[in-house]
Amino acid sequence: MAREATVIVLERVSATLGGRRILDEVSLTAEPGRIVCLFGPSGCGKTTVLNVAAGLVRPDSGRVSVTGDRLGYGFQDDRLVPWLSVRENLQLGLAGHCTPDEARRRTDLWLERLGLADAAAKRPGALSGGMRRRVNLARALAVDPDVLLLDEPFAFLDGAMIETVQRYIAELRDRTTILIVSHVREHVEKLGAEIVPVTGPPIRVAYP
Repeated sequence: MAREATVIVLERVSATLGGRRILDEVSLTAEPGRIVCLFGPSGCGKTTVLNVAAGLVRPDSGRVSVTGDRLGYGFQDDRLVPWLSVRENLQLGLAGHCTPDEARRRTDLWLERLGLADAAAKRPGALSGGMRRRVNLARALAVDPDVLLLDEPFAFLDGAMIETVQRYIAELRDRTTILIVSHVREHVEKLGAEIVPVTGPPIRVAYP
C-alpha cells in the first residue's frame, strides 16, 4: 500500500531558549521528492528548527504541522544509551514501530549496511566518534521513516562512508520528507538538496 504524503510545515514560528531568541518567525515547508537543507554556521540555531519539527522544543508562537507516523532523527550529539550495546540501541529505536522479528531483521540490515556488524555487542563508550555517528544514523534510518531529520549527518565520517550514507538518504527521497542541517555545502549538494542559507541567532527564513 502506498504511503500517504508526508509534510513538514512551520508557519511564522518563533522560539526562545534560555532567555535568548533563537527562531524569529521561521516559515518552512518540506515534503517528499525534495531534500531541504538548512545551511549555515555552527551555533546559529539550525538544530532548534529540527527540534521544533520533532516536537522536542515548544515554540513561543506560530504553527507547526508534521504528518507521518514514523519519525527518524539523527541527532548531532548521538544520544545513545550508554549501558546498551550497539544492537540494543538500534532495537530500542525500533520499539513500537514493528514486531520483534522485524526489529531483528532491520537491525541486522542496518548494522551490515553501515559497517557496524562487528561492533554489534559493543557499548557506545567503546566506539570511536565515527562509529557512534553511524549507530545514530542507523537508528534513524532503520525505522523506515516517513519524516527524516538529520543534524550534521556526515560529521566524523570518512569519505567512503559519507558516500554510503548519501546513497541511502537519496534512496528515501521520493517517499520520505527529509530535512537536514549542515555547515558543509558539498555534502548536501551531492544529494541534490535544496539549500536554504541561514544565519543567526535568531534564524529568520521564509521557504519556499
